[in-house]
Amino acid sequence: AGRPVDIGGRSLYLECHGEGTPTVILEAGLTGDHRTWERVVPALSEDTRVCSYDRANIRPSDPAPKPRTTLDMVEDLDALLAAASVEPPYVLVGFSFGGLVTQQYAATNPDDVAGIVLVESNHPEEAQQFEEHLTPEQISLDREEVQSNPEGVDVFASLEQVQAAGPMPEVPLVVVTAGRSEGWPPGWDPQIFDALRAEQQEELAGLVPGGRQVIAEESGHHVPAEQPAVIIEAVRSVIMAGG
Repeated sequence: AGRPVDIGGRSLYLECHGEGTPTVILEAGLTGDHRTWERVVPALSEDTRVCSYDRANIRPSDPAPKPRTTLDMVEDLDALLAAASVEPPYVLVGFSFGGLVTQQYAATNPDDVAGIVLVESNHPEEAQQFEEHLTPEQISLDREEVQSNPEGVDVFASLEQVQAAGPMPEVPLVVVTAGRSEGWPPGWDPQIFDALRAEQQEELAGLVPGGRQVIAEESGHHVPAEQPAVIIEAVRSVIMAGG
């Protein structure tokens, strides 16, 4: 089911299972790959076509110039889906940083999107909101650590791009949020940042009229591995709501 697909001088690895429409497009988190979804794909592929892939700089996909941003990733995904003849409509499912890619794609290609599921997604304004409660030293350390990711992603430029991307299409939206906090870096007040995180997740559900939030009560951040049934149910509900 998996193969490299030439998108114009370099290839991305794509893996699709099942048949039907809409096609579910799975977007992994920062430095993550298609295996993120191995506990989600089997059940969803019984219902419809499900595709996962590896972004540039994630093997076995080819490398690409760094730094990378969500706009670069949306261009790559557009090229990948076209080259592989994966036709819309799409239900987009984004985990963690992949939720930013999903938001960017949906805002950029609204007519192709039939539904959205954001799983423990980053919030576009989280950097500003978090840094209001950090010292300059904490901010510098956090930015250095975040930007050193091996995927070569400029996370902070990507956050700004998603903020500027415009509104999301009015399609069914479910936000899946972990029920358990996995803590914060040393010196970050858990009470403050847990509350901020909760507010941000609620705000994501408000990106689309009628959007809703579900809690993966038994999971920490890695919901695709820890409580995949919640994601499977969320995707199925979005497909049904989209008709």
